[in-house]
Amino acid sequence: MLKAYVDLISQPSRALYIFLKFTQIPHTIQHVALRKGEHNKAEFLKINPFHTVPAIDDGGFLLSESVPILQYLCNKHNIHSLYPKDLQQRAKIEAFTHWQHLNLRYGGSILFVALFSQPASGKMPIDEKSVQLGVKVLKASLERIEQIYLKDTPFLSSDSLSIADLLGACEVMQVQVGLGMDILTRYPKVAKWVELVRESVGASIFDDAHSFILKAGEKVKMMEVPVPKL
Repeated sequence: MLKAYVDLISQPSRALYIFLKFTQIPHTIQHVALRKGEHNKAEFLKINPFHTVPAIDDGGFLLSESVPILQYLCNKHNIHSLYPKDLQQRAKIEAFTHWQHLNLRYGGSILFVALFSQPASGKMPIDEKSVQLGVKVLKASLERIEQIYLKDTPFLSSDSLSIADLLGACEVMQVQVGLGMDILTRYPKVAKWVELVRESVGASIFDDAHSFILKAGEKVKMMEVPVPKL
């Protein structure tokens, strides 16, 4: 049976977790606590020598990186609704998955490290230069999502849910829920899209995947970290 190695504080881990619950592919979840350094242990390095989650073990076939994992599972299990056979539709999905790494994901990750990970580990004061960079990249990314990827379609460059939406929505939630930054009020198209993704996969699945990151948001409030406005 497929084994999925995840930490639900990780955006791409949550995307894979939601995907597996939604598609009902038989699997087991192996939790790897990044905060405890479990991704550096010898046992996990046999699964993924790059020290990252998510990763999978599919009957001895080992694979890391969320995008190829999702593509592989869609191809293997003929889940063409989330990753169509049509080459042009696939190209649109892949365009977003490539773009988001150095845009939406990059901006949100900078902010999450500066406003949660570092303060939680006692590294103060806040790295203001990193926060400024993160805000700049995140704002530009959200504007492009509204103006380009959601310009004429309810989902990212598509009329139906795809793996791109799972990845993108989890990145938005990292900042919205994990840091308490009010993205959804500032960007109404993004808000409508995230809720549509949530409804499409099932609210219970989506909310379950994000229950852990909600605790991060609560800790940010408790630490009284100054969260910037977009």
